[in-house]
Amino acid sequence: MPLMIFVGLAWVWMILGSGGFHGPANAQDIQRPNILWITCEDTGPQLGCYGDSYATTPNLDSLAQRSLMFTRCWSNAPVCAPARTTLIAGLYPTSYGAQHMRSSVPLPAGARPLPAILRQAGYYCSNNSKEDYNFPKPQGMWDDSSNKAHWRNRKPGQPFFAVFNTTLTHEGQIRKRPYRPTHDPKLAPIPPYHPDDPEVRLDWAQYYDRISEMDAFVGDQLQDLQKAGLADSTIVFFFGDHGCGLPRGKRWLYQSGLHVPMIVHIPKAFSERFKPMYREGATSGRLVAFVDLLPTVLDLCQLTSPEGLHGRSFFVPEIDANRYLYGFRDRMDERVDSSRALRDDRYLYIRNFMPDRPQGSYLNYMFQTPTTQAWKRKFDAGELNDVQKVFWEPKAIEELYDIQSDPYQVRNLAADPEHQAIRQELADALKSKMHQLQDTGAIPEDWIRNERKQDMGLAIDAAWRSGQAHRDAEVLVSMLQSAQVIERYWGAVALRAGGVAMSDERVWNLSLGLLNDPSLDVRAVVAESVVRYSQQAEQKSQALNVLLEIPLQKDAPWGARMIALNALCDLEISNQQAARIQDAFERDGKSWSRSLPDRYSEYLTRLVSRLVRADDAQ
Repeated sequence: MPLMIFVGLAWVWMILGSGGFHGPANAQDIQRPNILWITCEDTGPQLGCYGDSYATTPNLDSLAQRSLMFTRCWSNAPVCAPARTTLIAGLYPTSYGAQHMRSSVPLPAGARPLPAILRQAGYYCSNNSKEDYNFPKPQGMWDDSSNKAHWRNRKPGQPFFAVFNTTLTHEGQIRKRPYRPTHDPKLAPIPPYHPDDPEVRLDWAQYYDRISEMDAFVGDQLQDLQKAGLADSTIVFFFGDHGCGLPRGKRWLYQSGLHVPMIVHIPKAFSERFKPMYREGATSGRLVAFVDLLPTVLDLCQLTSPEGLHGRSFFVPEIDANRYLYGFRDRMDERVDSSRALRDDRYLYIRNFMPDRPQGSYLNYMFQTPTTQAWKRKFDAGELNDVQKVFWEPKAIEELYDIQSDPYQVRNLAADPEHQAIRQELADALKSKMHQLQDTGAIPEDWIRNERKQDMGLAIDAAWRSGQAHRDAEVLVSMLQSAQVIERYWGAVALRAGGVAMSDERVWNLSLGLLNDPSLDVRAVVAESVVRYSQQAEQKSQALNVLLEIPLQKDAPWGARMIALNALCDLEISNQQAARIQDAFERDGKSWSRSLPDRYSEYLTRLVSRLVRADDAQ
């Protein structure tokens, strides 16, 4: 049974508690509100209404004064495609394998995106600008999804669900050069993890300039609504799709990557049902997330929520509100990685399953930002302090932060004796959540499309054991010699992270044997480890040849090629070796990703291009 069907059937029976909605499901006499989503890209809560004195956001500040502003909203994923996939389907993409950046995995059987549900209820559904979902779009999902889509095109009297998204604040728009900023770079609030550098200050000033432009866009949308006489019949949401587009914001599981503004305005005609939870001009410290948006909209429209959703309405009674928020990070563009996060009212816990991969691993799109380049140059020159260096060094397996006292998450408390109880509570809750969701981040990405049913419980346990394995030779040996390929895979990941277990002779003997493992995923990870850590030139050469051959094998799966190319990009290989792969890719590259959707195609190209480079000056 294919994994997608397996998790789809499991999803149908998994009812995680949508919280109980207010009001009848299909009453014919209910006045349905219009729903307007105004969204922006790569924007955290750097707004005047959220207390940022450097920001210039008069329209959003005014909206907040007559709305409810949520102060603890997470996007669940810190990058656009998986975040948008979460909010439109009301499911964690990790439960069916759609969490990797710009992947394409079918929705579970029976699942329907929000506009499809609303269209069935009689709504006109339009999306202007961007979709970017990690699942093939079902036919008839929108009435119109294009740059011409608008609520004005509905039938007379028909309620609408309309999405207007602006790209003004996108990462690619905050690094223009030359650029003359409106906000004074000298006054820009630089976070402590960034170096205080002119290029960094200019990027931050430009980011705030773009926010001001986005604020004007919001004002235009609200004015259009007012002119059409629809302000009193339309519920308005404003939110960003994830955190700030500067490095260590977007793509990472800190508040800077996951914390987004969420402002909800409910006109008086529809707000009575939600008292005292909804009050104009108030703030809410409830823990809410993108996975909650679909059930929230259905609650506002007095429509029954489908069974099996992973979220719950923003307005459920306090007893049913979220206790934790869950975040996930897997492949980001061409770089393979895996981390999970959980937060409660005060603390943020992160588990890094591939700790050897620095947060600042080279990623083509991110390295186009001047801040990234300046930050890396200073690291290479030894000019960063301990807080600023962390981004470029191997990650800790566990991270724990007190969000109240450490708003930028720069003091890791995971090893602090006084915080062991909360660390253990959040770690246990995160592992339980992963098991509950059958989190597919515990298997290599190409296995998701495999026809063979995967034992996800075994895989999740193996991923967690890998955190012990690099410290405990007995655990590492047991994983490397396991008959279960997924245990060997996570043992190999632990091996790649180094640690005291590497000094055990049994580990080395097993590692050399695994260079011929039947799984190319295992073989690739082990080969990189041998190249990195072996003291014998013959062993290093043998392992490097294994890595060089994997991308060239005719029947190698796409995911194994990704893992091998990730390794080769981080190792020193000769121009001749790189050229051999590049020549093969130019000749046979289309077959390397045969049967994969186009959304995947650019990432192998980026990795191969990275192999042949004159220097690493970036």
